[in-house]
Amino acid sequence: MTKRIVILGASGQLGHALQAEAMRLPDTTRRLLCFIPRQALELTDSTALKHCLQHYSPAIIINACAYTNVDEAERQPAMTWLINQQLVAQLSHYAKASGAALLHFSTDYVFNGRQHQPYTETDSPAPLNQYGKSKLAGEQVMLDIAPAGLILRTSWLYSEFGHNFARSIWRKVQQGQPLRVVDDQTGTPTYARDLAALSLKLVTADNFARQFATTQLLHCAGIGQASWYQIAQEILRLSGRQVAISAVASNEWPALATRPAYSALSSTTLKQQYGVSLPPWQQSIADCVQKMGQSE
Repeated sequence: MTKRIVILGASGQLGHALQAEAMRLPDTTRRLLCFIPRQALELTDSTALKHCLQHYSPAIIINACAYTNVDEAERQPAMTWLINQQLVAQLSHYAKASGAALLHFSTDYVFNGRQHQPYTETDSPAPLNQYGKSKLAGEQVMLDIAPAGLILRTSWLYSEFGHNFARSIWRKVQQGQPLRVVDDQTGTPTYARDLAALSLKLVTADNFARQFATTQLLHCAGIGQASWYQIAQEILRLSGRQVAISAVASNEWPALATRPAYSALSSTTLKQQYGVSLPPWQQSIADCVQKMGQSE
């Protein structure tokens, strides 16, 4: 394999997970990965982005960039759309023109949560907030331009890196703080390192560009579903500590953005067509808690 792979957004949660999982790859493969942190490239500068891509001339681009602060996206819609839609359009056009393949990530928040069974790729999106709307627009623009590549919709990403729900709960548990956690939203918890490992497996295969010769969209999330409260309960159990925990309704937790009550994803198509899947969420939470414990 001689293809160079550029990863944009290397300083974010998924970017850190991709870097961690890249360390497991053979040296010859790892040397082909070029991680570009956010501070090294102004993503809203289309000229700088084009020059960066031309400099590296990648065979594959992994777009790990996203504006993911769901509440702040309501305050900053212009920036949210710049990162979640316009950047994807620029990358798609570059990939199409250069013959590169593009791996992009989307979200369960493209759905409105009115369903009561895991969403599949054929279910109709109807996002409730700016974050979901901008991510759906990013999907649509990539599908319209149709470079070689893949959109992976994922859900409730967490890890030992950055700011996320699991890490926040872990820290509060370690500090002995009582927990109040929303119990009326259900999704599919997904460990960022699991998603990163699967993504690297796909893009380092010799047939990635041929397999996804025009853009495909697939769901890729942990197996099973849970509420935020159930995830917090599991983290608390694994910690072995005694901390008070109580369930609260969404309307007791002030938030700018409306979130879907149910947004679990079914990743069956990915498993059936390509033979890959992520572990059950309980197994992955245990892996994440172990790593968080080791870093204390």
